[in-house]
Amino acid sequence: MLQNLGNLGEFVGAIGVVVSLVYLARQMIQNTTSVRAASFNSMVQNSIRLLEHAFRDSEFAAFLARAEQDPDSLSPEERVRWDAYMTAVYRHFGNLVYAYRVGTLDHEMWDAYRATLKDHLRAPSWSVWYEAHKHLFSASLTELVRELAAENAAA
Repeated sequence: MLQNLGNLGEFVGAIGVVVSLVYLARQMIQNTTSVRAASFNSMVQNSIRLLEHAFRDSEFAAFLARAEQDPDSLSPEERVRWDAYMTAVYRHFGNLVYAYRVGTLDHEMWDAYRATLKDHLRAPSWSVWYEAHKHLFSASLTELVRELAAENAAA
């Protein structure tokens, strides 16, 4: 009789462990989803902040168009502005590369951001700037920029 109670206790304990593991697994899935959503929201907010200057400030939009067209024509002050803007933009894309690599950015959104960078790299000033400053960025971003530039050249 005592042995039967011991076996029953072990069985109930095992069920408790299984229930706890299922609960923890569900919590981890929920947490992962929340982290991915927060991470994606942060990436979108950063994209908007970078674009916001161009659509809210006509002077900046004109500067940006001029810088993309002919960066060599910029004054020293404008050159600093161009370098700062391009550094921020490429840092953003570097963050996206990292997020995709570690799984916090899904494939569909990665494809959209990748296409955006590819489109920007059609302006020679973007590729030329990156080539001169690639030492500031990750090897992963440098590889992506090379890949997209090659795709643009082949098109």
